[in-house]
Amino acid sequence: MNSQVITADQKNHCILNGTYLYIPKLLNEVEINQVNFLLKSGKFDDGRLTAYSAAKDVKSNLQLNSQTQEHAAIQQSILEALNRNALFRNAVLPQSIHPFIISNYKPGMHYGWHVDSPVMGNMIRTDVAITIFLNDPEDYDGGELELQTPNGNVLYKLNKGDAICYPCTHIHQVRAVTRGERNVAVSWVQSLVKETEYRKLLFEIFQITENLHKKALIGEEYLFLQQHYSNLLRMWAN
Repeated sequence: MNSQVITADQKNHCILNGTYLYIPKLLNEVEINQVNFLLKSGKFDDGRLTAYSAAKDVKSNLQLNSQTQEHAAIQQSILEALNRNALFRNAVLPQSIHPFIISNYKPGMHYGWHVDSPVMGNMIRTDVAITIFLNDPEDYDGGELELQTPNGNVLYKLNKGDAICYPCTHIHQVRAVTRGERNVAVSWVQSLVKETEYRKLLFEIFQITENLHKKALIGEEYLFLQQHYSNLLRMWAN
């Protein structure tokens, strides 16, 4: 199966095949520096403690202890960044967000092929997964996030602060790190709209209305699209 590699230098895709959302600079430079400062003093546990069933057999990484002050501070910083990011809000339509897992991969560590649990934490349905890259791709070799898709595998290795969102229905893995260390924050979102294709359609209509507004083309067609967007969201929201 062919693989498409998406690196930190490829900035021309926000929606890929209608299902993957790339968010550049979700965390700004100040936030990234603060996160990495906190990681240096944080307590890390075996990542298998949060894995279930067969995933325990393929998971090899470290995770920041969720009961520490460092984890709480990082969690708060990420949630604030997501809250202010219009691209994330309008494309994902978040209803609930699972607490972030802050993962560290040293040489030899990986997370083999697996599927995310359909329900996590406080009964949050996992519709969309999000990975936020916390250090530069030059800091490590390997460590790509690899997703299986009908059109071939896609690999992500993005700049620090960048994020990728994708449907939790995909089989995926984190390739083994061979040099350096890989730091990421991962979580899962229950969307107001469960179906991926419905979210895609809503976001496309939203983008069209925004473009019309920017061009001051606020006529009958604009109001008609707004009406359809509102009615569809009302119909599909859980």
